[in-house]
Amino acid sequence: YQRRVRGMKVHVVVCIILLACLCVYIYQFHEDQYRSAVSYVVDSANSLKNHVGTRIGAIDGPRVNLPQDASDSVLHEIVDDVMEDSSQPHAKHSNQLEWGRHRAMNCGKADAVPWSKYGQNLKNVALPYFMKYDSNYKFVYCSVPKVASTNWKRTMIVLSMSPEERKKMTKQKVNELVNVHNDPRIKPLNQEHGSPFYLPFSKYYKFVIFRHPFTRAVSAWRNKLQLVNGVVNKYFYKNYGIEILKITRGEVGVKKWSKNQKKNMVTFQEFVTGIRHGIVDRHWMPQSELCQPCAVDYNHVGFFEYLNEDTNFILDQIGVEDEVVHADKVSSAGMMKSTTDITRELFNDLSEDDKNAMYEFYKKDFLLFGYDRDVNSETFPYPGVPLI
Repeated sequence: YQRRVRGMKVHVVVCIILLACLCVYIYQFHEDQYRSAVSYVVDSANSLKNHVGTRIGAIDGPRVNLPQDASDSVLHEIVDDVMEDSSQPHAKHSNQLEWGRHRAMNCGKADAVPWSKYGQNLKNVALPYFMKYDSNYKFVYCSVPKVASTNWKRTMIVLSMSPEERKKMTKQKVNELVNVHNDPRIKPLNQEHGSPFYLPFSKYYKFVIFRHPFTRAVSAWRNKLQLVNGVVNKYFYKNYGIEILKITRGEVGVKKWSKNQKKNMVTFQEFVTGIRHGIVDRHWMPQSELCQPCAVDYNHVGFFEYLNEDTNFILDQIGVEDEVVHADKVSSAGMMKSTTDITRELFNDLSEDDKNAMYEFYKKDFLLFGYDRDVNSETFPYPGVPLI
C-alpha cells in the first residue's frame, strides 16, 4: 500500500513539473500563449486540490519528503508550492479550465441554433465594432451592452491618461466620467480595420464579460424604456418604444402615451411581446452573437455575477496597478440583488409561453454559459462556470 501511495505521489509531482516546463517552452517560443498556459496550470492545480483526498509532504530540493500518515490529504502542499511560484495572483476568478471544457462541449449545440434576425444583420461587423483595444497595455475587450461596459470604458479612459493625470484620479472622479460610449479614447478595432484573428491584435490579451440573459434583458428594459432619473429616453422610444406600443396598444395607445408619456411607459410584458415580434437592439440581443466566444479564443471569459473578482483578476493580468479602477472587495451578488429580485418578480408574472419564447430567443447564451432558465432556482442567476 505504501509503495502504491509513494508511486502516485511521484506521478503527481512529475505531472506538475511537466506542466511547468510546458509553460517555460511556450513562453520562449510562443509568448502570446504564455498567459493562457500559466492559467491552465494554475486551474489544473486547483482542480487537483479539490478532488484528491491524500497529502504530499513539502518538496526539499529534488527529493519529496513523504508523510508517515498516508491517509492525510494528497497534493495540497505541493500545489500550494506550485501556485506560490506562479506569476498568477491568488485572487478568485472565473475558472477558465471549466470554461474551456464547457465551451468545447456546447459550441456545437450553440452553432446549431439559428441566429436572431438582428444578430444576423450584425454578424460580419459585430466583432470589430464591439471589440475595443488598448495598444499600450496590449489588450482587446469585447464590450457587451448592459454588462458593466460603462465601467470598463471608464477604466480604458483612465488607462489612456498620462501618469500625471492618473495620479489625480479618485474613484469618485472615475465614476463621474460621462459620455464614455462616444469618447474618442475608446478605440474600436474597426477604426484600425483590425481583427482579433490577425496581427497585431491576435497577440493581445482578449477578454469579455457575460451575464444571465434574463437579468440583462430586465436591466435593458429598465434603463432604456423606463424612467431614469424621471426622464424618458426619447431615442429608444422613437426607435423601439413606439413600435412596441403600436403592437400592444394600437394607435390609440400611442396617442395616449404621447399625451402623458411618464404614466404610459412600456411594461415588461409589452417589452417581451416586442422581442417576440423582432424588435431588438444590441442592448438586449443575445450576447453570444455580439462577442462570439466560439469563434474567438478569449484569454479570459468572465461573468457579471463575479464582476469584482473577474475585474480585478483581468486588471492584474494586463498589468494595471491603479487602485482607482480596481473593483471594491465586496460581494457581486449583493451589488446586483435588486435586479435579481426584480427579474424573479417579472418572469413569474409572465405566461409559460412568454417564458419559453424568451428562453428560445436567448438559447445560444443559455447553452454556452450554463445559466439556469428557472428564475426560482437556487443557482439563479449564477453561470455554470464556477469561481476558482
